Amino acid sequence: MTAKEIAKEKILVISVDRDNDVGQKTGIEGPIVGREKAIDAATKLSVKDPEESDSNAIFGAVKLLDELGEKYEAEVAVITGHKNRGIDADREISRQLDHVLEKRPSDFVILVSDGMDDEYVVPIIQSRIPILSVKRIVVRQAEQLESGYYAIKDFLKETLDNPKFARLFFGLPAIALLLYAWLGDTGWRLIIIVVGVYLFAKGFKLEDYLFGAISEMKESLARRRFAFFMYIVSIAVTMLAIYRGYNSVIDFINLGMFEAAAAFLVASIYFFWIAGTIAWLGKNIRLKDKKTSRIVSIPLFGLSATLVIYNASEIILAPELSSFNFILSIAVGFVLAFMALMIETMD
Repeated sequence: MTAKEIAKEKILVISVDRDNDVGQKTGIEGPIVGREKAIDAATKLSVKDPEESDSNAIFGAVKLLDELGEKYEAEVAVITGHKNRGIDADREISRQLDHVLEKRPSDFVILVSDGMDDEYVVPIIQSRIPILSVKRIVVRQAEQLESGYYAIKDFLKETLDNPKFARLFFGLPAIALLLYAWLGDTGWRLIIIVVGVYLFAKGFKLEDYLFGAISEMKESLARRRFAFFMYIVSIAVTMLAIYRGYNSVIDFINLGMFEAAAAFLVASIYFFWIAGTIAWLGKNIRLKDKKTSRIVSIPLFGLSATLVIYNASEIILAPELSSFNFILSIAVGFVLAFMALMIETMD
């Protein structure tokens, strides 16, 4: 391409004021087309608000226009949006851009921006005319501060828009603050428990099960009130099991980890089985598509395992006890498991 052909290319230098500070503070309506009008608007904006960055962007666009010189057929335009930003601003920018291109057809656009907020208009411009380049104008003294500001702003916006991030970065700290405000120093133990439970759930990919349980509670409250009542009873029994187990652990905590775990299970394992059975019955007892045999067999399987765990924990706490009860529990467990298996095969 010859120099003469390049000179024929028309370039439009655009400065975008997405929140319409120019219009709000100077009364000048966009679009503002032409070097002198752009300088006048930027000067008035600087007088009204010396700290306004949009004036720097406009002056930067004028400077870029002068640098293009005689090499290109160039013009400068200031496009203003709307104070509400968002859709209102983007629609106004689209309207003004169409008006400018209609009056001043161009081959390319150079976008001069005062920050990341204005660069959101790039897709709007690209849908109408190719963008040759984007030039960002940042005051040197505030460059690092502004970059940090936009990084934090984007992080907060993405966090609030994403439910998973919001629960992590806002939900957990909120729970921690509430527990500390409610219980004082004692709350730190509960805070550690909450964080530990969350990390445990994340590490073992249990979020789907947790949210599935919450969804089931909501659905049962709306459609299956009996099931909801059973879930509430199950939660209450589970809390009782945890409380009994915690009190037992206190007496054995100094003996060792295995003894403390065994004490917890001895005091709570049957209550956990009762809670699980109640929840299972609440979920399945009224669903016609569930086999009756399976409704009965699952609690039997659970009871067989509960018997064995209970007697094994008792031997850990009191090794002097005879192993007969443990062996008997295994035998009874086998019988219960076999009965559950036979019941399942009946349907």
